[in-house]
Amino acid sequence: LTVKAKTATLKVKALKKKAQSLKVSKVLTIKNAQGTKTFKKLSGNKKITVNAKTGKVTVKKGLKKGTYKVKVKVTAAGNENYEAGSKTVTFKIKVK
Repeated sequence: LTVKAKTATLKVKALKKKAQSLKVSKVLTIKNAQGTKTFKKLSGNKKITVNAKTGKVTVKKGLKKGTYKVKVKVTAAGNENYEAGSKTVTFKIKVK
């Protein structure tokens, strides 16, 4: 089974006071991922972070208005019936 992921553009407002956490499910739709899933940010603005265990995307304060691309590798550990697999996806975050 191959890990599949669809992406969407995430829209957020520019923040001045605090960080904003966003669920990765708003950005990524992951299918066929069996076992433990991990997320690794491969590229993107340093003020955008991705939690390795939950995949939660956090936009830190001070990120200027604009569109940012974030590249993330999603890895599924597999289980007794399915092999491990991974998928690299790129999604956009629009800051207004």
